[in-house]
Amino acid sequence: MKINNPYLYHPHPLCKVAAGDLCKIIDSRPDWQREFGKGKMLGVLILQDGSPLFAYSGVVEIGPNDVFVPPVYDLSRPDDFYKEEERKISEINKRIEEYKESHTDYTDSHKPNSSEICVNLNEMKQERKRRSQVLQLEIFRHFNFTNWKGETKNIVEIFTEAGRGLPPGGAGECAAPRLLQYAFSHGLVPIAMAEFWYGISPKQEVRVHRQFYPSCIEKCSPILRFMLGESGNLPAPQASNEKPEIIFEDEDIIVLNKPAEVLSTPAKDLSLFNVETWLHETHPQVKGPMLIHRLDQSTSGLMIAAKNAAAFKVLQKEFMGENTTGRQSDRTIKQSKSSIQKTYIAWLAGNLSSECGVINLPICPNPDDRPRQVIDFQFGKAAITRYKVIKREKGRTLVSLHPFTGRTHQLRLHCASPFGLDHPIEGDRIYTIATAILSTTRLMLHAAAISFIHPTTHERLYFNSKGF
Repeated sequence: MKINNPYLYHPHPLCKVAAGDLCKIIDSRPDWQREFGKGKMLGVLILQDGSPLFAYSGVVEIGPNDVFVPPVYDLSRPDDFYKEEERKISEINKRIEEYKESHTDYTDSHKPNSSEICVNLNEMKQERKRRSQVLQLEIFRHFNFTNWKGETKNIVEIFTEAGRGLPPGGAGECAAPRLLQYAFSHGLVPIAMAEFWYGISPKQEVRVHRQFYPSCIEKCSPILRFMLGESGNLPAPQASNEKPEIIFEDEDIIVLNKPAEVLSTPAKDLSLFNVETWLHETHPQVKGPMLIHRLDQSTSGLMIAAKNAAAFKVLQKEFMGENTTGRQSDRTIKQSKSSIQKTYIAWLAGNLSSECGVINLPICPNPDDRPRQVIDFQFGKAAITRYKVIKREKGRTLVSLHPFTGRTHQLRLHCASPFGLDHPIEGDRIYTIATAILSTTRLMLHAAAISFIHPTTHERLYFNSKGF
């Protein structure tokens, strides 16, 4: 299928024009502007004759219209099965609330009959859960997608054949598959597609008004791969076989420099080169784990490994100290002298206006779009990064990043988030905007320096590695 990859693209000029036209339509309708202004992902699809199709993700209350393509399965017009199951679930919810009101001591296990009350409540909740799961599965079976070859499968079949199990909630309701479904089911030929954000930026995700973004991963990648064939594949960085460089080694530890795109640990495909396996091959006398910490596949730079169990235990404990759950920046930044100190360098897209500062934004996984992480002030774990500008040139900014915590994708998200630096790291395929995805062939993030206490000599060691 000849169309842009939904995960790796510069928006086609016609997509930009169509997106602008759609924004004008929404802006001209106060009722629509209020609804979409809350924040919504929108999509445009350019057909072979140059005409556009429009779609929104999820559900919006704008009533019947001739602007957007219809949902793949309209949940606002459910069938009899949906209505009946929803009615039964509502009845269970009502019984649970009535039961709680009539047994106000149900949470106190020391009061008479409290065990029996909890058992009855639990049975009702289990029945509600079972019916909800059955209803969700039945809904998914109504989400039928047609691919570019004219083949049709429901979303359960698509996810099962992709080895992903049951689809996550909301799968099939995003703009991209909705647009493609309308086009393919009506015999239309698409030539370009793009998705962009309209409205206020959400507190958790990296989304800016009228910026283009790749399609979501967790809910859409199996569907788009089925609908578009090779054009819908989620591009993965090509794993590198380049050997790490050992820059220090003694009887207890190894400090090495990992090239970009080299895996830190074994992947599902055990044939892929990785640092952990390479260390054991070059040091067969060492038994047990060696790597103390990991770097993302696309991140280059310094890593530490242990050559014996005692050193591993000491260094691992030292690294665990950086993953504090404290939420006060002062407590986290004032770490003990024996803690790990790491410095990264990164090229950011655009000119960063500030010179230095501290980013304090808690992070947790995005359950609806893994492997992306989100900013979450309620459930997120503390994540703190100090930054300083090194230089600016040609519309980009080189910064040093000093993380005081070690959260997954911490530096990527802190740089890209509108609540952080609002300037993504160049080459970041996960948190960058679509127009910046192809600006470089690699993630411009390098672990440039590391300092730690030697597990045996107790001497503080410093190591540096030249970056890009």
